[in-house]
Amino acid sequence: MALTSIIRQECPTCKKIAVEVSRLRLGKTIIIRLACGHILHSQTLESDDKAYNSIVFSDGCKPRPYQIEAVKFAEESNVRCIIADEQGLGKTIEALSLLRLHPAKLLPAVIVCPSTVKLQWMFEIHRICSSEDFGAKDKKFLTQVIQKGSERAMPGFTIYVVTYDILKKENLFEYLPENTIKTIIIDECQRVKNHLSDRAKAVQRIAKQTPHIISMSGTPIKNNAGEYFTVLNLTKPTLFPHYQKYIDNYCDAYHNGWGQKIGGLKDVERFHEDTKDIIIRRTKNEVLRDLPSIDRKFHHVELDRRLNKAYAAALQELDDMLYSDESEFNKATNTIAIMGRLRHITGISKVSECVDFVTEFLLSTDRKIVIFTHHQDVMEILEKNLNEWCVEGDFGKVCKLHSGLNGDERTRLVELFKNDSSRRVMIASTLAAGEGLNLQFCSDAILLERQWNPANEEQVEGRFHRFGQMNNVSVTYMLASGTIDEYFTELVEVKRAIVAATLDKREIQWNQQSLMSELAEILVTKGRKAWSL
Repeated sequence: MALTSIIRQECPTCKKIAVEVSRLRLGKTIIIRLACGHILHSQTLESDDKAYNSIVFSDGCKPRPYQIEAVKFAEESNVRCIIADEQGLGKTIEALSLLRLHPAKLLPAVIVCPSTVKLQWMFEIHRICSSEDFGAKDKKFLTQVIQKGSERAMPGFTIYVVTYDILKKENLFEYLPENTIKTIIIDECQRVKNHLSDRAKAVQRIAKQTPHIISMSGTPIKNNAGEYFTVLNLTKPTLFPHYQKYIDNYCDAYHNGWGQKIGGLKDVERFHEDTKDIIIRRTKNEVLRDLPSIDRKFHHVELDRRLNKAYAAALQELDDMLYSDESEFNKATNTIAIMGRLRHITGISKVSECVDFVTEFLLSTDRKIVIFTHHQDVMEILEKNLNEWCVEGDFGKVCKLHSGLNGDERTRLVELFKNDSSRRVMIASTLAAGEGLNLQFCSDAILLERQWNPANEEQVEGRFHRFGQMNNVSVTYMLASGTIDEYFTELVEVKRAIVAATLDKREIQWNQQSLMSELAEILVTKGRKAWSL
């Protein structure tokens, strides 16, 4: 590894490279003994139970107990750690809860993430770091999402969300005073595994000046352990200052005649012991007692820019129709057709983000997942894109359950998906999968396209959450922000909250016609502001 891409910390006394030999915790102080014989001191952060219990998100939810344990772990590391919880357990909640608890110590902060999730980070910052206690004028968590390379981080914000590619711009922070940034959160940090890439060097450049670093990845360190040196060095340079020593000490490696071939960890227990103070990882099975029986999550993505004009045109057509002189029957029929086109546009748009989500899921877990679609062409595009990745990654061909299959064919397909360990992804038509389907052997699903009647979605959720299901069921609703997706979801969830508060645990009776009428009004009022042609 090139020397210029490795972060080195100097001993403040003798100026030699600081190499940690041992550490001792005394209260809030960590005493680190270095190979040169000198001592470093590091202070931990801490909160009391009252502070942890006071974290209530803007939607009324609170962190789960295992998420609070991750917050405590990060505090004890002086917020230089790797959060490696399995996908879906809430690494984002854990990282943002830290910022919320310690704004004076950890802000301003930079969140570096893949482009497909920058919008999700913005929504989660608002949800997790907002509270009635802060007040409408509170500016502790004022966020700038940097959308393109020509933009710069501007003074006055406390959180900057930036993609890996934009971070490569060396003058990105030119308007900020030197050493302004106190924390960097590196989302999907496995993306900087190639130390020679411009992406990795950009992260290293800012990390050198940043006192607190949270690296996040759901992908376990098990296959090619050598690829994780960059992340380990970023997070704890005193513990991992030398690439070759790391390879020699922790990795299976051999020379194949052309160079060094690096495999997995050669002594997992030793690695876990040496990194127990900087890496925390939990799987879904380990935290089941803290999870609800059905866990609905909402994953926000951007509408594909290539579809903006088509979406805006359909919205304009909807507006014209609602205020036309057509008969009520024609108006209702045409309104449903136009709203169907809007939903179709968002479905096509979300395919690439869905593929990204599923690939991370496959890499970070050993579980199966089912993706539900409504439109046939959305299913076919998704199948093609996923098959290309799954076959290359040795995850088996995608199973496809569609309305053209008869009962026996569906049963055989489900049995194949259940019993073939190499088949980990199934795409299913939401309506075709609503009845007579038992998926209790699987506990993860994505609803890529929403149904007009939420009862159909609840019926799909019921295919998983049946007698015999031992795990919690995690259902991710993928939403294109600012579109019919988001407004319909808001409408449905508000009604769910009202019913939950007034009719304890009773089944909701959905009126599809009423929902669609309300949705149409929302779309041509609030929903049109960002989509004028």
